[in-house]
Amino acid sequence: MSDLIHRAFTRAYRASRWVRRRFTPLGLFLLVLFIASAVLGADTYSTLIYQIATLAGAALLVGLLGGRRFAPRIAAERSLPELATAGEPLRYRVRIRNEGLFPEKGLSVRESLDPALPTAAELRQAHEPGEEFRNWFDRKLGYPRWEWLIAQKQGADVRDRPLPIIPPGATGEVEMELIPRRRGHIRLPALSLWRTDPLGLTRAVREIPLAATLLVLPRRYPIPVPELPGQRHYQRGGLMPASTVGDAEEFHALRDYRPGDPLRRIHWRSWAKTGHPVVKEFQEEYFVRHALVLDTFATPAQAAAFEDAISVAASLVTRMPSRDVLLDLIFVGEGSHSVTADRGCQGDAQLLETLASLSPTHGRPFSALRALLSQRVGLLSGCVCVLLGWDSERQGLVGSLRGLGLAVEVYTLVDGGGLPAAGPMADEPRRFHPIRVGELGTRFPKP
Repeated sequence: MSDLIHRAFTRAYRASRWVRRRFTPLGLFLLVLFIASAVLGADTYSTLIYQIATLAGAALLVGLLGGRRFAPRIAAERSLPELATAGEPLRYRVRIRNEGLFPEKGLSVRESLDPALPTAAELRQAHEPGEEFRNWFDRKLGYPRWEWLIAQKQGADVRDRPLPIIPPGATGEVEMELIPRRRGHIRLPALSLWRTDPLGLTRAVREIPLAATLLVLPRRYPIPVPELPGQRHYQRGGLMPASTVGDAEEFHALRDYRPGDPLRRIHWRSWAKTGHPVVKEFQEEYFVRHALVLDTFATPAQAAAFEDAISVAASLVTRMPSRDVLLDLIFVGEGSHSVTADRGCQGDAQLLETLASLSPTHGRPFSALRALLSQRVGLLSGCVCVLLGWDSERQGLVGSLRGLGLAVEVYTLVDGGGLPAAGPMADEPRRFHPIRVGELGTRFPKP
């Protein structure tokens, strides 16, 4: 039954999309008028309504046939930034070059978003935010969920932009606006050019292939910066491995070789100059290192809470001090991950791009996060936890971190009901922040 419903939704959506693209609002009105009058005027002997259907149908047919000749010779170029932020308008320029022999006028341009449709499995498993408040028929049939899934896959709202008259060989330029609906990658496979017929009823549409991908960063809010006291810890290998991936170390000086020194530390150029082996010496580094622990163990019903948790983590990344403090983003996906930001703005961008691509973790126990933290706790000075609840497992994680002497700040997402008790954070309630799902914008309004 679900496969039958999925096929019906697919056909209905494709037909609806074709109609919306090819008809103007006035044309849609005439189309509805044509269908209604054709049905009511089927008996031509008892009513004259069929004449309305004839006139409306003729006007629409003229517009549709006129669009078959629309084949402009156009080249396009899009100046698209690499990054955007969910919910914030993105403006960029599109240049259109007329490679034909005649002026092009009356053209409009629009982004053609990814037309990928949800699968039957996605339709069954998805949970639309607020779906529990819909009527029984919509919940069982699932068409509102289908429309929501399509909007999520496309990922953005776009608008038409009219182009100026473009003479042969000339280039026209227009500013486009795109509003990302969600974080993650958004595919822009083509640009759509269209021209309205002289009656203003139909559109002739042509697509120009121009593939691009835009990475959308999570929404961010002015969350107060947590003040985590912490002491310096010895970082094995020095400063460089704390800022990059690998086993690089902080170079200090050169000295003569001693038995037992690893061969990889030999400085071959100095050996060639002096005639005896010389090795590189590395200094020990002590500095403050904090962890941002993100709970990714979300059920399908916690999709909204997971997105809010991503936004909280992204907000903290951009607001926590980056100078003289290293920040590790720790989470569990298909594997166990710890991403360390470089010092400065580029490090923030690295963590934000990681957060933009995260998806919920399925099939792994919450204890995997606890095991990952236990491996790194000796390097940490403080810890910020962003959690998707406040059950016994999550309270146990926070309690174990505090038992090891770490300063801990907790942000937990609450979906309905009352706010939870502080539990193991009862002695430091100012470091415990329960946040209702969907209320980030009201609790931390942007200036």
